[in-house]
Amino acid sequence: MAMDEAREFGQRLRELRTQAGLTQRELAEKVGVDFSYLSKLENGVLPPPSEKMLLRLAEVLNADKDELFILAGRIPTDIAELLKNRETLELLRSAQAEKKMRAKKGEKFSPMRDLGKLAGLARASLPSIDYRKLARVAIAVILVIAVGSSLWFASPTQALEISFPSLPSSGTLGSTYTFTVKVDVQDMDVLPITRIDLEIYNVTDSTKKATLENLPLETKSKQAHTIKEGSSSGSAQVAASAASLWGYGIAYSYGYGYREPQGWGWHYFGTRGGYGYGQSPYKGATSITYTVYWTSPSSWPTGDYKVKVLVYGNGAKKFSGTSSTFVLTTAVEAPPPSPPSAPSERVAPTNEQGVFTEPFTLESTDGKVKVVIEKGTIGKTKEGEPVPEITILRPADPPEPPAEANVVGFVYDLEPDGATFDPPITVTFSYNPNQIPAGVSEENLRVAFWDEAAGEWVELPPEDVTIDPLTHTVSARVSHFTYFSVIVFTRPATFAVSDLTITPSQANIAERITISVTVTNSGDLAGSYEVTLKINNKAVSTQKVTLAGHSSEQVTFITVHGKEGSYTVDVNGLKGSFSVKRAPTPPIVVPPPVPTITVPSPPPGPAPTPAPAPTLPPPPAPAPMPLWLIIALAVIVVGGVALILYFSLRREY
Repeated sequence: MAMDEAREFGQRLRELRTQAGLTQRELAEKVGVDFSYLSKLENGVLPPPSEKMLLRLAEVLNADKDELFILAGRIPTDIAELLKNRETLELLRSAQAEKKMRAKKGEKFSPMRDLGKLAGLARASLPSIDYRKLARVAIAVILVIAVGSSLWFASPTQALEISFPSLPSSGTLGSTYTFTVKVDVQDMDVLPITRIDLEIYNVTDSTKKATLENLPLETKSKQAHTIKEGSSSGSAQVAASAASLWGYGIAYSYGYGYREPQGWGWHYFGTRGGYGYGQSPYKGATSITYTVYWTSPSSWPTGDYKVKVLVYGNGAKKFSGTSSTFVLTTAVEAPPPSPPSAPSERVAPTNEQGVFTEPFTLESTDGKVKVVIEKGTIGKTKEGEPVPEITILRPADPPEPPAEANVVGFVYDLEPDGATFDPPITVTFSYNPNQIPAGVSEENLRVAFWDEAAGEWVELPPEDVTIDPLTHTVSARVSHFTYFSVIVFTRPATFAVSDLTITPSQANIAERITISVTVTNSGDLAGSYEVTLKINNKAVSTQKVTLAGHSSEQVTFITVHGKEGSYTVDVNGLKGSFSVKRAPTPPIVVPPPVPTITVPSPPPGPAPTPAPAPTLPPPPAPAPMPLWLIIALAVIVVGGVALILYFSLRREY
């Protein structure tokens, strides 16, 4: 079909949707197609859909299905039967001759404009056809002329959905993430699916994209999959699971049109093979689900990422679906290797009871750790002897950091191991803020010590830790010596929605209703989250929030309704309700009677002389009715009577 005809169909479809008061997304949901496909139809990018989809659109939009068939260049099944009649074919030839004659005169042939004339031609040429079918035969004539010498076989509809049952959790680049993608086929018209690709890309930098081409179209176990862009896009493994009815099938293309050497008629135009419905009859829905294991490249930038799926069928035809965003942060700057450093040591000024007789300060050789002991502090070894000296060093083989945590800087060994102090002393660590993962606040830094007996890291209570973001230092009160380090947890963003509030719960028509929830990120890393408001199980609004770790934010929606009734509310699983009622009619207030005031009569006097009445000009004579108007009215009346007599006589016969 020519591009101008595709645009004409799309423009009319948009007009009908607007008249029906529907958005593109609402119409797509009602007819069971993808939102992006409907948008391409309205913009004339794709040719009009198949007969089945045209009937759905006509039903939902309460539109004339014949008009949609005309604009789409389709012949309904019942009209196709009529076209097998020899008299009908003669009518088509007469109509084609009409088109050629107009072309010679330089006139443009418009099927919609010439509907009346073609209908008259149908009446004159097909006396044997039932009178009630003449209008539909005329429509068939218009269809034939509109598409020229051939008709398109019904093109596939977008009865196909792409969803993302699970997405990567927000986390650090360089890690491996698992997510699932599902391709649902709702209609046999989408046959054949010949290829499915998947893209993972940075929203703001399109050059950072990993493309997985030719995903398996049959059930496959987890196996390595080549990424188009190569090693700079990470690595991937893919597993595929096909539902029942999924498989390889053949789509046979039949339809009315012109084909050499047979000429005009019902022809077979070939077969198209591909995946989707793999068996007959074509009933129900089928799908294929992919589980993707993607190891992200650590060199990519921090930001929002998305997954996009592209489904190819019928040659170059393409359907696509895009996920919501997830946040990946830059890999933490790794500290340099930690060889054993030269120890920093100093004799402790203690007496026989282990009491420090003067203030004591010791700094590590790299300047990153400082120990401060106040005068009067009691320091003893694990054997109960006075502490002889204090040592700070970096061990060659320190313990691994806790799970889902990174060491910020180095692990330091404070000796003598097992020494105790009363009251606790102060140990201050300097840190590099570039080693803190993006989205993690410096206030979330922690100090942990190694419990050798338990074989694990133990976090010091927050009240014993002081963080100074200006000087990039962390000070901790400690009461014994062992391994110490500054750590930061990197648990992925984890969101929860709470505190659903609806105000007011009973509103008047057209009154604003405020619906709010609190979104909390209990993870350590920043992340983005979509909050969707559903009213009566229909999504009406979505807001995206980005939260740092261990933070909360209130999300508010405003809605107004003009119809009385009860409404259900669903915000990401939190449920509530509100009702709308008509505002009460104010009571009619009858004002008190106005008291009568009697005005005294003026004293008697001579009556005033009335002014003489003005002389009015005579009214103008009415203008005679124009002759052309009289003739037009007469033609209308005579024509109307003739039409009434004509159709009355037809019914008698």
